[in-house]
Amino acid sequence: MFSTPRWFSILFWTVFCAGCGTALPLHHEITALPSGPICRVAVLPFLNDSDYPLGDAVVSKVFAAQFQQSGDYMMVQDGDTLKVYQQLRLLPGAELSLEQYQIIADRINAQLLITGIIMEMREDRGEHNTVNPMLVLDIQLRDGRNGETLWTIFHRRQGTDYKKTMHFGTIHTMTGLSRQMAVEIINLLYEKGLIQCNVLPRS
Repeated sequence: MFSTPRWFSILFWTVFCAGCGTALPLHHEITALPSGPICRVAVLPFLNDSDYPLGDAVVSKVFAAQFQQSGDYMMVQDGDTLKVYQQLRLLPGAELSLEQYQIIADRINAQLLITGIIMEMREDRGEHNTVNPMLVLDIQLRDGRNGETLWTIFHRRQGTDYKKTMHFGTIHTMTGLSRQMAVEIINLLYEKGLIQCNVLPRS
């Protein structure tokens, strides 16, 4: 059964997206992004409200990898995050309190936490018995100082959305769809003012 925050998220995006067409991803700014550079980012284990086995592990790992590739960030490693979960006796994928987010961010020294809910995730059959993956995400950007949500981002795609668009066609794997959706969300963050940290030496 969904908890209250998850029901609220579903209700909010259902109302917010009414008549929104295909202008995705959609974001809701609760407060502004940090004005300075973001250097240390942690992608926490996502919550999985779908029936897709290990969907949370697939999407959160892909998202972390794409974030790492997108710019100069010091990403918190999965092992460091899971160690804190173990210390606090938390299960990966469990819904956390604001205080728990704050404790986690403090122990792993993260400026920005990225959390998410997999609202729907499935693989349908497409043309010629191909696989048509579908994924619905609710992503939250949280301030590492207090665990508060800065932004929420809603994104919904299926593999056939990319048929004969951009430089590629239909996406047939869940990993491929997760990767492309992560890229689109990260690009939105840059467009809206997320500042990268130049942690790599420049010549």
